[in-house]
Amino acid sequence: MRSSKVRALPSAQQSNRIIHRPFQSSPGFYPNLIETYARDRQLHSGRALHAHLITNGLAGLTRFASKLIALYVSCGQIVHARKLFDKIPQTNIRRWFALIGACARCGFYQQAMCLFCEMQREGLSPNKIVIPSVLKACGHLSDVKTGEKLHAVVLRFSFEFDAFVSSALVDMYSKNGSVEKAHRMFYMIAEKDLVAMNAMVSGFAQHEGIKPNLITWNSLVTGFSQKGDEAMASNLFTLMRYNGIEPDVVSWTSVISGFVQNFQNDKAFRTFKQMLGHGL
Repeated sequence: MRSSKVRALPSAQQSNRIIHRPFQSSPGFYPNLIETYARDRQLHSGRALHAHLITNGLAGLTRFASKLIALYVSCGQIVHARKLFDKIPQTNIRRWFALIGACARCGFYQQAMCLFCEMQREGLSPNKIVIPSVLKACGHLSDVKTGEKLHAVVLRFSFEFDAFVSSALVDMYSKNGSVEKAHRMFYMIAEKDLVAMNAMVSGFAQHEGIKPNLITWNSLVTGFSQKGDEAMASNLFTLMRYNGIEPDVVSWTSVISGFVQNFQNDKAFRTFKQMLGHGL
């Protein structure tokens, strides 16, 4: 509750109140506030909060330092993020995840790759937390060679069963034009999520010139609906509209059927009313 109230305050008031208030004992207060500043790119407020944490002897704690690293990266302050990173004990591997992940999320892909290489030189092995971030960087930098090496690591340690890792592999191969490999990887995913699905669709459209038509989308939506996976059917329904494909009666009916099969009658009725609103 407290963090949601803080978000509603103007940033100047936030900074002033934080600097002059005593230490907050609520464990989620400061991390949530740092995330808010990172999301809104409020560098001034973030620095004020960082100073407040230093005053209270909290800035060195990993759970705060990792969030602060992400805050500085989101504001484009890579140098400040690196200085904070270097202050965290080298034995703490989570510092690497924080900095590499933040760089990849914020579009600093080259920095993410350099950090990954540095991490390896220190003898640290990539795990399923950092691999998706590095794969994202590989995709945007067209570095398929590093991506394939990471895929080998994924297979060696059986990380391919992790949804985030497998979706990141699909995305990396799609962005690099290796649509066949992306396709094979996609069909190995047990729980296909919206990220993997969109990566697959984008890959075909970008590199193969193949844009799935209404029949293709309806086959996917109907398939998941008949399997009882109404969540995936509904996600695909949303995704097809996002990709500019207007659903027809078959599309709507498949989603409605999935809701009914899973006893979600309220959702089925709401979807039916939406369908009527579209003149179908």
